[in-house]
Amino acid sequence: MRTVHRSAPPGAVAVIGAGWAGASAAHELRRLGRPVHVFESAPVIGGHSRSEVLRGVVYEPNGPHIFHTSNPEVARLVRQHGMTRSYRHQVLTEAYLHEDDETPHLLSWPPQVAELRELPVWPRVEAELARRPRTPSRANLEDYCISIMGRTLYEVFVRDYTEKQWGRKGAELSWEFAPGRLELREDGYRRLFRDTWEFFPSHGAAPVIESLLADVPVTVGARMGVTDLADLSRHYTAVVVTAPLDEFAGRPGELAWRGVRSESRYLPDYGTAATATPAYVVNRPSHRVPYTRTVETKHASGQHAQGTVVSHEYPGADSRHYPVPTPDRRYELRNEALKKDIRDLSLVPVHFCGRLATYSYINQDRAIEQGLACAREVAAGSAVTRPGASASP
Repeated sequence: MRTVHRSAPPGAVAVIGAGWAGASAAHELRRLGRPVHVFESAPVIGGHSRSEVLRGVVYEPNGPHIFHTSNPEVARLVRQHGMTRSYRHQVLTEAYLHEDDETPHLLSWPPQVAELRELPVWPRVEAELARRPRTPSRANLEDYCISIMGRTLYEVFVRDYTEKQWGRKGAELSWEFAPGRLELREDGYRRLFRDTWEFFPSHGAAPVIESLLADVPVTVGARMGVTDLADLSRHYTAVVVTAPLDEFAGRPGELAWRGVRSESRYLPDYGTAATATPAYVVNRPSHRVPYTRTVETKHASGQHAQGTVVSHEYPGADSRHYPVPTPDRRYELRNEALKKDIRDLSLVPVHFCGRLATYSYINQDRAIEQGLACAREVAAGSAVTRPGASASP
């Protein structure tokens, strides 16, 4: 058995994962007076939201991460740790309206009725919108989308993108994650998100997450799993897990995941304030191209640097980035069963938070909310260890 930590003080808590959820939980535990140690499997902290630098230009290897929230506590916390630069995020889509179109139309996402009225497909779209039900369908993602925007717009903007991103048809996915991500705009509001606060730091999220963990001991390159629970139980009074549970439990394949692979290229022939693409994120929903979108972080960072970096995001990588929400919630239920199995193997309480451990398609602010709530739950109830466990080495 590997020794995970031999100098944990009494009452210490182990946190598995140094993304937003783990960093927020660890920071809050320290604020509440609990010793904490973070174990991160990667060689760096920051998780999926981490930014990197290529030839002096900030970019995001795991996709775009605009920070947005309407939670005052979360906004206050991230601002205290350096997330002070406001940004207004707008997304564009290069969409083909007909199969025989040679070039795509550059349109807003979410679709804007004012723009759509200028398109040749508008009469058909207008007729479909007039037939929408009073209440959106909750059968599956495809039916939900069609019930709010009609079949034509679904096929132009959503159908192929969904099949590429998720490797499944819209009818095979749950509708539940759609309301916060898919809509038809009739009010002219151009920003993607409607939250009160929206940020993008000049150097991305990495320095903010690092600041949250500035006073917390962190071990990187430590891939933890259920085989480590016995040793963890001897040295810590509680464990917080933010890792994917099938991986943590040593049972890969029990949960379905979708990963993305970004091909990021430095383009030197752009001035210090110049960009190569029309927007930070440009969706490419059509099957005509193999990637789902381009990401050019320089739009969001406002960085003044020679050259720029454009990332093409390809779906289907062998990694655990996104859960796969199905109409029958089969994987969410399996994730709950994995939580129970993991808890049963530990002599001290085990808590779960974050997108991966809770198998939920949530944004960064919700991951922070879960991390804070998890820390408070631990601090309130984990001082008493289970029989046979030791709170100190």
